[in-house]
Parts: sequence; C-alpha cells; structure tokens
Amino acid sequence: MYDILNKDEFAIIRILRKDIEVELLNYGAAIYGIKTRDYQGKMEDIVLKYKNLDDYINNNIYLNATIGPISGRIRDGIVKVLDKEYHFDLNSDGLHTLHSGKYAVTYKYFDYEITEDEDYTEVVFLYETSEPVNYLLRVFYRVYDNMIRIDYEVETDKVFVFNLTNHAYFNLSGNLKENIRNHHVSLSSNLRHEVDKYLVFTGNVIEEQDIYDFRKSKAVEDAIRVLEKTPKGGIDDIYYVPNNNLRKIVATVYDPISKRMMKVRSSMDHIVFYSHNNINNLPLEYLGEHKKHYALCFECQNGPYGFNDEFAKKSLLKPRKLMKETIIFEFYNKFIQKL
Repeated sequence: MYDILNKDEFAIIRILRKDIEVELLNYGAAIYGIKTRDYQGKMEDIVLKYKNLDDYINNNIYLNATIGPISGRIRDGIVKVLDKEYHFDLNSDGLHTLHSGKYAVTYKYFDYEITEDEDYTEVVFLYETSEPVNYLLRVFYRVYDNMIRIDYEVETDKVFVFNLTNHAYFNLSGNLKENIRNHHVSLSSNLRHEVDKYLVFTGNVIEEQDIYDFRKSKAVEDAIRVLEKTPKGGIDDIYYVPNNNLRKIVATVYDPISKRMMKVRSSMDHIVFYSHNNINNLPLEYLGEHKKHYALCFECQNGPYGFNDEFAKKSLLKPRKLMKETIIFEFYNKFIQKL
C-alpha cells in the first residue's frame, strides 16, 4: 500500500509493508524516512530527517539522497576521459569536488512511477540531463516486508564516468533516542584506501589491523573517540571489497538497546563508512539541534576515479551500454526474527 503527499514541487511517497514503512522524496531521489520495529515491536524512524521539508533544498550533507553522477571526491575537480577534460566546481576545501558539485543529482527533481506487486512496492525515479554529458538515470526503490533494494541504471551517448550511491544516515536506536557510539559494526574487508588531509585518495590501499579493522563486530565508540581529534572528525573512509557480489554481506550494524540489526549487500566493490562528522545548522526531526555522530552511513559504490584505472574501470560507461548496480538494506530484530 502507498500514498503520496504533494507540497509544491515536492512529492513524498509513503510505502507501507508488514514490518517497514518507507518514505521517498522525488527531490534527489532520496529516502525521506524509514520506520522499522524494535524488539518490542514498536515502529520508529531509523534515519535522520530534516525537521523542515524545504531544508532539503540546502542539503549540503547529502542527507539520505542519491549521489551521482560521480560519488566521492574528484581530485582538482577534473575528470579526464579519452583525452577530454571535464571540469567540476571545487566545493571541497576550494580545491577538489565532492559528490559531483553543481552537477549532483542530489539537487534535482526526478519524475517517478509507482507499481505494486504482492511481494513488494516499487518506485522508479527518472532523471535526464545534458550536464556534464547526456545521460539518463533510473533509480529503482523496491520495498519488501523487511528490505529495501535500490537499483541504478544509467545510459549515455558518450564515454563517461558514473559512480552512484545512496547516502542514507542510519540510527537504529529509533527516533534518535541515542547517538550511534554504541552501535556495533562489522565490515567484510579490512582493506582501506589511504587518503590525504583533504580526504582525497592517494592510490595506496592499507590492510588494517587496528581501529579501522571492523571484520569482527565492535562498537564504533573507540574509533570515533580517536578519530574525532583528527581533521576527519570521525570515521570517513572507503574500504575495498575484492570480488564482492550480492550474495555477500558487506556490512552489518546492530544496536544492542533496540535490538535492531541492518545488513548491507551491494554489487559494487567499495563501501564508504562514515560516522556523521560534518553537520549543518538545519534542525532534525526528533533531535532538534543538529549534533555530530548521530548516524552511520554505508555508501556502497565502485572504485574511486582518478588515480588507478584498475579500481575505476567499472565506473567507465560506453555509449549503447547499460550500467546496472544494486544496493540492498535488510532489517531484522528479535521481535520479528531471531538473530
């Protein structure tokens, strides 16, 4: 079952399934809200949400939005494809580009279509543009009883780089009752890309054995306590997951108080793990004043572009080809299913 709330150019599409309620926003093909049950069966929000709908226009932390055409940082704001240079605005420290700058689909209105099936409800968002090249993007949200599947499809008429992701900010405590320092996280890989002081990738991959190693589930508190004293302000790192596929779990997060658990799967071989280190002055639903470290992001994507063609080759799309990638968020708790 679904309904639609229209406000000016905004459309909020609310989908109700057995154990999940999902709200999607046509602006930025974004997740507006996700409610799941805690161990007592109580439905609560598990993503950050701006208190005021209009604040999504100024969404400079990319809250819950689709990121593209190129996610992550572009060194010097320059993408070179077949000897042609594409220049992006320098919105990261005035030196580099973050999440595509002015070309970001985060700040675009999408058309949408809705279909219902016995097992799921699907919303397809569509966006077509000529900047920086001609391309058509489709973002499919398929909502099941305890799962959200996001599929991306891109077509273009020129060889170009596309690297899409979703920037959902998760807090499994429910209605932001607690910060995320006690959330337990596990990742399937300990291979982390080294970054410089501007968080731009250097080309080196480090095999971590210490605070960055999340192969065994642990609370994020220790890592945040160390890293919040650095320029990063917390966890903000991209992990390389060789030979990843949708059968594998790339990340798991668990809140021991609400007993909620989320598992992440992806067709892509990298994941950015981020602990909500950068905030703005826009108030949040439930919390009011925006505070750091109230969410965790798991941004599944392909290899960062610009230093190593081996990592980035999956991001290169040729004309008359279709790029398809997938992210899956699965939700569990002890009320619904034993872990």
